[in-house]
Amino acid sequence: MMEKLKVWIGQHPYDAIFVLIILVGAVLRLYDFSHWSLSNDELSALNRLRFDSFSDLIQNGVRPDGHPAFTQVFLYYWTTIFGLQTFWVRLPFVLIGIASIGLVYAIGKQWFNAATGLYASLFIAVLPFTILYSQLARPYSFGLFFTLLTAYFWGKYFLFHRHGSGIIIGFSLSAALAMYTHYFSFMMAGFFVLASFLFLSRENWKGFLISLLIIFLLYLPHLNIFFDQLSLGGVGGAEGWLGKPKGGWIFDFFYYAFGSSAFHPLLLLAFLTVFLVWYTKDIHITKIQWVLLAMFLLPYLLGFLYSIIINPILQYSSLLFAFPFLLLFFFSFFKADRLLVSSIIVLLGLTGGSWVAVDKADDYRNSQFADFQACAAVYMDWENKFQRDSITLTTAINHPYYLEYYFYNARKNPPKITVLESKRGRELADLVQIIEQCRTPYFAYLRLKPAPIDIPDVIAGAFPVLLDYKDYHGQAEAYLFARDTSLKGLPQPKPISRFYCDFEEENEVFGVNAASLDTICYDGKYAMHLPPEIEWGPGIKITTRQAELRSPSKVKIKVNVLADSTLVDSPIVLTLTDQFGKQYVWLGGKLENFLTPGKWCTAYFTANLPHPNSLNDELKIFIWNHDHRNLWIDNFSIEFYKLDN
Repeated sequence: MMEKLKVWIGQHPYDAIFVLIILVGAVLRLYDFSHWSLSNDELSALNRLRFDSFSDLIQNGVRPDGHPAFTQVFLYYWTTIFGLQTFWVRLPFVLIGIASIGLVYAIGKQWFNAATGLYASLFIAVLPFTILYSQLARPYSFGLFFTLLTAYFWGKYFLFHRHGSGIIIGFSLSAALAMYTHYFSFMMAGFFVLASFLFLSRENWKGFLISLLIIFLLYLPHLNIFFDQLSLGGVGGAEGWLGKPKGGWIFDFFYYAFGSSAFHPLLLLAFLTVFLVWYTKDIHITKIQWVLLAMFLLPYLLGFLYSIIINPILQYSSLLFAFPFLLLFFFSFFKADRLLVSSIIVLLGLTGGSWVAVDKADDYRNSQFADFQACAAVYMDWENKFQRDSITLTTAINHPYYLEYYFYNARKNPPKITVLESKRGRELADLVQIIEQCRTPYFAYLRLKPAPIDIPDVIAGAFPVLLDYKDYHGQAEAYLFARDTSLKGLPQPKPISRFYCDFEEENEVFGVNAASLDTICYDGKYAMHLPPEIEWGPGIKITTRQAELRSPSKVKIKVNVLADSTLVDSPIVLTLTDQFGKQYVWLGGKLENFLTPGKWCTAYFTANLPHPNSLNDELKIFIWNHDHRNLWIDNFSIEFYKLDN
């Protein structure tokens, strides 16, 4: 047996090295893949599996998603058999991600030589980028696999002239599945169809037309969904969360794709050195190499232009399906004639790449995904300590199921989860009502998506003791507040400066004169009356030096306000203006989010401020009676804090 193995290694040295690559790639993908939290998108997918029929799944689980149907349908039947545990949910995506490493090697080896496949598959095996998207139970892993499978059969048919029915069916089925999985893998399948016209001949055109017909017939049931989802446009826009890409986006992508470390660029430099020493003499770019380069550039350019002109769609994950073809293009200039050098570089790449992959794994996960698992776990700890009935739980989350999932997996009944829905700040009004009706001694808040930063300060107004706080890499936060001030809470940061007016007398700093004082007040003897004809209310006008703003900071504003009628747009305004009169910050917190007509209420406004341009910049904070209502103002507090980096 050992003798046969030695003979095989001697006859197929590059294949033997590849076995090592795929083993390392498999270990890196399988290690710890089920122990970290499911992402928002994965939990959304699981939530959209809870239907009793296939038609309901398509109508309510696929159409609203913005992705083609394959992954959702696959998960529907897979989880029916294996359940919803994270291990079983992610396992097929991990396994198919491992298979993609093999396809990259096979394509490179068949289209060029074994060295090309070996080097390209090395990077696919060890990069944190490709590992991460092999572990997520989302369309990426299958989309990459089907894209590569399309390329594999396309090469068999057009480059190696294998025109049998099995190859035609393989190409057609792979392309259709790529189209069913992700719209960027759909695009990649389309590009291979277009590339086919460059290689058409008398011998292959009939089979090509047959494959087009098969692809069309296979995709026909999905056309209605395609046009519905196309109308969504993207994930940017007025209601979207994704911004337009900047001009240097592609360089940010390369930094991210190549591990956000120095190792992989140095490894590429080592390969470049090998190329310059041995392979520059006969360099010329063939038609298939141009095709490979286009397979990366076209998805990027189309995604970039669509994002700029119509609606943002371009993300790092979007180029996952195109990325292997860039690697194959680069390494297509190498030859399989330097086995010793190849072995050394690959071993270095596996060793250093594995170290980077393990070292960067948490960074890649934590920088993109909120930790739902940790938030659910810390809340379970609070329940064990303080009892469920004594805690009111509010969350900034897309759906309660995203937390309930972890209670179900822990075999616990989930608590009542009150969701603060995104309403462009109006969720603060909902929070005020929740707090007013709350009778529990403890109040928990879990932030698992972007939400107004005022929320913890609003809660602290009624629950002033912060018993526990967890920050999960800025992507998620967990707060536990208590009403009882005799309890010992976490130490709170002290303000670097504070400005306060109780309106009991004239105050030059806040612009308060005796004539504006009124006996209708929140407490004490007086408050400031702001009649409808007076538009600009009390506030401060100072320099950034006076506010001690020497670095990025946070401002916390709290004020008691009484309005005699409903407000529509009367904000607390903060501006920063440089010494040349250019205003570079304008922020507003809406009073109407907190006020009930005829009732004294407390309004809050919290904001993060950038590093000031200079210490002599002008800082203004004031109440703008834009609605021209009767307002009474009391206890105006402004505090500045150093912003933690």
